[in-house]
Amino acid sequence: MDYLSFFLKCFTTFFVIVDPPGNLPVFIALTQRLDKDIREKVSRRATVIAFALLFVVMVTGGAILDFFHISINSLRVAGGILLFIVSVDILLGGTRREVYRKRAEESVDVDSIAVFPLALPLYTGPGAITAGIVIYSQAADLYSKMIVVGSAIIVYALVRLSHVYSEPIIRLLGRSGADIIARLLSIFLAAIAVEFVFEGIKAEFFD
Repeated sequence: MDYLSFFLKCFTTFFVIVDPPGNLPVFIALTQRLDKDIREKVSRRATVIAFALLFVVMVTGGAILDFFHISINSLRVAGGILLFIVSVDILLGGTRREVYRKRAEESVDVDSIAVFPLALPLYTGPGAITAGIVIYSQAADLYSKMIVVGSAIIVYALVRLSHVYSEPIIRLLGRSGADIIARLLSIFLAAIAVEFVFEGIKAEFFD
């Protein structure tokens, strides 16, 4: 296995789906009325919970599939379709972020905001969960599995850093700049989704 290529694939997939720069305006919108210390508390909890959720699902995903008698190839196809829908939603400027913001504004509980909508489903949504299970299943040995987990750690570390430096980043990019980056990355996400579908169909019917 080409570990470098596998790492780049893992990192790119997680980065595009989790989308730290694209989701930054949402984080600011959700926390802009909070004190700095409370905002930091929300950021730390949301990041840790989001990664922990993805990690648990990745590691136990194979057992879950076996329990429901679902083949990994079926998950690849279904996950690819789901990721493609997510990419189109991002590309067309979907309303999901506005929905998350409105729901969070209705909650006065800091822990509730950290869990929903930041950790789930903004940073670890169905797309990230599906991609995590599929990619982890492709890891043939312990080293490649560590690469998958390490890639996820790096991406969520970038999420945390984007929160820490949220204000200067937004001033640099502007809200429109963050949206442009998110939409550009969605094109790569669409390509990854198509690859998942092709891999699943090929393995199921032609191998």
